[in-house]
Amino acid sequence: MDPLSVTASVIAVATATLQSAKAVYDIVDGLMDAPHSVSQSKSLLSQIQTTLGTLTRTLETNSASGAVDPVLKEIGLNKTLESTQSLCQEFAITLTRFTSHSTDLRFSTRDRFIVQFNESKIKRLNRDLADCQRTITMVFSSITLIISYLASGNIDQLRTQFDTQERALADLGAQLSTREAESQANDDSTAADEDSSAQLTASLRDVCQKTLSATRVRRTGQKFSDMKTDDHSVAMQGIVGVAQPDVDQSFGSLTTTTSSRAFQGQMDSSSFGKLFSK
Repeated sequence: MDPLSVTASVIAVATATLQSAKAVYDIVDGLMDAPHSVSQSKSLLSQIQTTLGTLTRTLETNSASGAVDPVLKEIGLNKTLESTQSLCQEFAITLTRFTSHSTDLRFSTRDRFIVQFNESKIKRLNRDLADCQRTITMVFSSITLIISYLASGNIDQLRTQFDTQERALADLGAQLSTREAESQANDDSTAADEDSSAQLTASLRDVCQKTLSATRVRRTGQKFSDMKTDDHSVAMQGIVGVAQPDVDQSFGSLTTTTSSRAFQGQMDSSSFGKLFSK
């Protein structure tokens, strides 16, 4: 596989998503005196366009080295971008149908009634759009930080930024989990809308968690000193869960005492549970 194929694919999807965001932005921008539930999406769409444009340019600038390709592959950003594009397309179809009698000179009274009647759907689209914007922005910030680290190799210089970014990613992941539960329990929308919104937030949460994992791995290069266990104790040094590629781990000596268990390195969750549940 071409080492640049993942980056090229993300750039292509980001470009298509940018075009979809611009298309629905143009619809909103062409409506005079639109209701607040419609007009508030304009700023979100503008922010998404800015973020996607900057993301595309950043990836294009760094694609030649191939350094960002493994990061993008691990995060799986394409799925989030495709979900955002699909959301923008749904928004465009919905607004076109709800505002068919309005122009850039006058918002139709009939359309205003239709929008008011379907306000819960528009609010749901705006909410999901905001979640997409926040997630893409956070992922892009992480990618930029990882690129900076790969270029300089100086983790100490970037440590504070990594710490801040990791906390923000963890907070966003928790908020998306709450949003997913709210979407499933929402009584104001149709069952199809609830399912669509829940699937979207689950996808955003997944990419957020993967980004957090990628950020942690690339910023830590794990180094451990000597370890000696107490009697009848358990200890570990390393990573538990999904195996992480390209992790620089170094360990000191390991000494275990009576009836102790310990491990160093990487171990899947199942094996870890078996080792320490005895």
